[in-house]
Amino acid sequence: MKHILAFGEVMLRLCPQQFKMIDQTDTLDMSYSGTGLNILSGLARNGVQTHLLSVLPENPVGHAAAANIRRLGVQDHHLIYNGNHIGTYFLEMGFGNRPSQVTYLNRSESAFCTTGISENQMKVALSGIDLVHICGIALSTSKVGRKNALKLAKLTTELGIPLCFDFNYRMSLVKLEERSSLIQDYQEILKEANIVIGGKQDLTLLLEMPFDAAHEPIEKLYQRFVKAYELDYFCGTEKSSQGQTKFVRGFLSDKQEVVYSDDKVVTTYDRIGTGDAFAAGIIQGLIDQWSLQETVDFAATSTQLAHTTYGDSPILTQHFIQEKMKHDDLDVMR
Repeated sequence: MKHILAFGEVMLRLCPQQFKMIDQTDTLDMSYSGTGLNILSGLARNGVQTHLLSVLPENPVGHAAAANIRRLGVQDHHLIYNGNHIGTYFLEMGFGNRPSQVTYLNRSESAFCTTGISENQMKVALSGIDLVHICGIALSTSKVGRKNALKLAKLTTELGIPLCFDFNYRMSLVKLEERSSLIQDYQEILKEANIVIGGKQDLTLLLEMPFDAAHEPIEKLYQRFVKAYELDYFCGTEKSSQGQTKFVRGFLSDKQEVVYSDDKVVTTYDRIGTGDAFAAGIIQGLIDQWSLQETVDFAATSTQLAHTTYGDSPILTQHFIQEKMKHDDLDVMR
């Protein structure tokens, strides 16, 4: 049985009910979220042993978050309690042509973003782990979080543990004067990574890799990136639309080829966390040693279905997703 460790922030999500805006409601749904937690929860539903390394406030909110983590099937032995603040965001869910809107509250001052994690604490968390996932948002939110992420990445390499790194770059969280040093740190952590999750903009805008869309296919860019950083895999999603219909497809590249899923029609109920469902699907396929095509097809269906479920964490099982893949027009599963 595989053991997966994720490093990332756990946040408090506050969401008005019935697609209302903040100024229309006095009632909020409360849940806990975060890229690492979301990915682990998706894997935990399919029998993977999952562990979260994070920092929560030492107060009832932090312990409520830990209870939620356990409820999702994720082990909480490596949670650190310190400080009194949890990163918080309001989600105003979009409807029809109105997009969803996320508003962060003082995220840089959360317990996760202000607490240094010792090398010994990291080594304990890494004991017996088969794969580590680090979310790139940890590099953007604070210098402390960035230092922790880089230290953990280097330790995984020293211990011979594969590293999955998710770009998850958030321009709104980065001060202009910090952008150049952040890019350098992204490049440093990429040198430690084996699997990277991202897309075209991460490569061309953040890493400033040259790409002439008029004269070369996107696959050439993906392959250059894999070779430049000596990766095993690079993957992500691509979106498109035709009239009012929206589509998503996944891609997965190794050193030899790039494979794609079919375009999946997207019907959106709750958009947040759908990329984490894709990442969980990719990791599931890789640790179970599926083919590249089987892996990207599963991950793309995972993200398609995640658009239809409430909350950030993937909740659909491997069996459910694979049944949907076999019978795309299925209305009722019995």
